[in-house]
Amino acid sequence: MKRVLKLTGWCGSFVFAWLSAQASAADNFAERFALQLDNGAAYYSVSLPATVYAASQRSDLGDVRVVDSAGEAMPYSLEIPRDAARSAPTLRPVNWFPLPPALPGASSAPYGVAMAADGSLRATAAPPAREQHDTDLIDAGRAARAGRVSALLVHLRDDNYQGRVTVEASDDLRHWQPAGEAQLLKVNANGSALSQDRIELDGAPARYLRLHWLDGTPYVESIDMEVQAVAVHAQRADAQRSWREGIVAHAGPKPGEYFFATGGPYPVDRLRLNLPQPDTVAPAVVYSRAGLGAPWREVTSATLFRLHNGTVEQSNPSLSFAPDTDRQWRVVVDAHNGGLGNGTLTVAAGWRPATLLFAARGAAPFTLSVGSAATVSAAVSRDEVTAGASSVAATAHVGGALSLAPDADAQPAQPDARRRYLLWTALLLGVGSLAALGWRLARGARTRAQVQAGGAKANGLPVESGGVNAPAEDAGAARSNVGVNAGIKGDGKT
Repeated sequence: MKRVLKLTGWCGSFVFAWLSAQASAADNFAERFALQLDNGAAYYSVSLPATVYAASQRSDLGDVRVVDSAGEAMPYSLEIPRDAARSAPTLRPVNWFPLPPALPGASSAPYGVAMAADGSLRATAAPPAREQHDTDLIDAGRAARAGRVSALLVHLRDDNYQGRVTVEASDDLRHWQPAGEAQLLKVNANGSALSQDRIELDGAPARYLRLHWLDGTPYVESIDMEVQAVAVHAQRADAQRSWREGIVAHAGPKPGEYFFATGGPYPVDRLRLNLPQPDTVAPAVVYSRAGLGAPWREVTSATLFRLHNGTVEQSNPSLSFAPDTDRQWRVVVDAHNGGLGNGTLTVAAGWRPATLLFAARGAAPFTLSVGSAATVSAAVSRDEVTAGASSVAATAHVGGALSLAPDADAQPAQPDARRRYLLWTALLLGVGSLAALGWRLARGARTRAQVQAGGAKANGLPVESGGVNAPAEDAGAARSNVGVNAGIKGDGKT
């Protein structure tokens, strides 16, 4: 029983060593990147680029690590962008004033408009003729101070219009700053009424807005202003979006079906579908899934279009939805009216990148490792990283990818080398112990065979030809036993 327990223990050690070696191989990271930072700061924040997402094997970026020159992991936190809680937007009608082209050097209120003491505007002349009208001036009033002016909705009277418009903002009618641009559309195509009347603004507060019509001035029915109470940091986050352009969608086995892959766990919340041919209108549904075995789920739907009118080309806006880290995507287009026609559908995927904050408590250079499906996330909260310190984190940047070839002088490779040496030592000890145990078992079997052979010869039993001869002292002892037995028999006769 003791030998069995020993054998089981050594076999368990062998299996543990094998599994440890497998785990060691699984813990290796696919990519390492250099971190570019200024010396002297205690904390650094770095916005993760597309290359890090492409190398990650986890949808939550749990396989990201920051190590110093000695291979020691640094404490870090991951800040995933979240949509700020927003109240429902409020639509408010605004007053607008058609204007003729601005005169060179004009620095006060435009011609035909006067400003009151409270800043409100009023018309002082008849609107210009249509051929002289290329600008509309909007008085946002006090509503612009109550919240964020997120968009303008320009309702057109024309049944068919395509044109570009730019927006400028000002507080004094003298100094103007760009505030947004858009392509407006109102057209009937293939029995479908298409309308694009929204102009997204950058959210900067301003009392006055000026619309410049670049492709002819439309007949404007009314203009509404979308006011939304939202924090300023949320406005800035909307502009911090990364894009991966030129993703090719391949046609599927069914008509109107297209497939593409993002190539990484990007938290995609915007899609731009670039149609291959102009004068195309087609309803579409977008699906996504995490892997080949997962079911498709609907993400969003929209009417895709690309319309050409002279020098103006109008396309549907980007599709917006909640962040989605799935890698595989499918677009199903209604093919009843010809679908998308010939050509290649290309896609641009947009997302708001995560920010990594780490404590630089080790020695430079620092590297960022990523790409291990077996690694468990080690991210902690921001407060745990900073330990309550009030110092401002410096900005770091992810540099180029580093070679993963083994380097004898590299310090981060030493812990892995020591682990490999220990595993090989344990393996050799296990094999040697198994050999010693086998030798002891063979020796015990030989001794028992010799004893059995000697006893058989003493008792006058034939010994098998393959048996082992008994030692001399064992034979003498056997003859003595025979004499003693004979004497006892003689005494019995007397």
